[in-house]
Amino acid sequence: MEKNADVIVIGGGIVGCAAAYYLAKRGVRPVLFEKGRIAGEQSSRNWGFVRQQGRDPAEIPLMMACNRIWQGLEREIEADLDWTQEGNLVAAETKERLGEFEEWLEIARLHQLDSRIVTLREMERLIPGIRSNAVGALYTPSDGHAEPEKAAPAIARAAERLGAIMHTNCAVLGIEVSGGAVSGVVTEKGIVRAQAVVCASGAWTSRLLRTIGVKLPQLWMKGTVARTSPAPRAITGMGVWSGVAFRQRRDGSLNIAAGTTADHDIMLDSFLQMPAFLSTFRKHRDFLKLHFNSSFAEHLAGRFSKAAFERELLRFRTLDPPANPRLVSDAIGKLREVFPDLGALTIEKTWAGYMDFTPDLIPVIDRLEQPHGLVIATGLSGHGFGMGPIVGKLVSELVLDGKPSLDLHALRFARFSDGTKIESRNVV
Repeated sequence: MEKNADVIVIGGGIVGCAAAYYLAKRGVRPVLFEKGRIAGEQSSRNWGFVRQQGRDPAEIPLMMACNRIWQGLEREIEADLDWTQEGNLVAAETKERLGEFEEWLEIARLHQLDSRIVTLREMERLIPGIRSNAVGALYTPSDGHAEPEKAAPAIARAAERLGAIMHTNCAVLGIEVSGGAVSGVVTEKGIVRAQAVVCASGAWTSRLLRTIGVKLPQLWMKGTVARTSPAPRAITGMGVWSGVAFRQRRDGSLNIAAGTTADHDIMLDSFLQMPAFLSTFRKHRDFLKLHFNSSFAEHLAGRFSKAAFERELLRFRTLDPPANPRLVSDAIGKLREVFPDLGALTIEKTWAGYMDFTPDLIPVIDRLEQPHGLVIATGLSGHGFGMGPIVGKLVSELVLDGKPSLDLHALRFARFSDGTKIESRNVV
């Protein structure tokens, strides 16, 4: 185990791996710690969408820059990521929903993004065989998708070739602070010193930061995904249609999900952080389903004791919550309605993952003054896979240059305490 590092990165998801890659590309030696395996949690469990469409205005410039990265990423890191750029189509079932899309387009036009409203006839031309009673749809031709199980591991390997060091199955139990600045981390295998620490630990971030007195509002949401048997024909594009999200993989199988529903397993933080999340919960209450189950007890002790939190990290090397069978049933049923010509597709695999959400559904990407040297990149709120590479690049700039190449003011950590009105503004 190294005793010193130029930069320490906590978390082996797509953001942490991308941060390590871009830091190594700049000639420094990052050391990354992951308590489980690379991309073991949400970075390999998501839909695989790489979309600019429907995002919060603060995210649009980042996602447009990231879309350009994805277009050349396979060539740059010499890896097959199943990158496909066939567009994203999200249906509007009501005139009210279509009105939301039209309002959002005013922002998209300011950034010269190629999103537009399409009619039902145009939808059927863009994705042949699709059936719907939608009144219209939001379409972004330049959106794409990639394979989550491939992306972060490939970026990690590219980072290693440039000199980054990856430690898997090695949890960071705490961040060391001395004289108001980070001085390293305590891992389960010993202390490693560094003057810069990147915290990109996804769903675990707020719990880890709490140990050094940094309070970040963050809750876990659970998404369920299923994979079908190979379809008899190719489906162009990806999208959310009549309540089902779909993306076809290279082998013809489809990743599907109930596109308008997610689960929240109630934990103690659900009550303690409710004031911060109340307005967002009210706005999206039809989307979120609450459940009281064993997760409450499993993650309770770690809320009160540092030793118990350390045991929790080691116990849950990889968060692997059970899939919601009702959502799987809903998704396959709706898929058969949307694509009646696909025949009797069967479910071959199901899984779920915990996503980390902030009250305004946009991430925190910031370099803190207290403690100095700590960079936070977290809270990507269920749509971080597609944005992972640009977040990693911006993190490297925050560490090495002290300022990013894109405006991150709206994504600053202090927005939760400086009186900023916290509200979600995404429409997809």
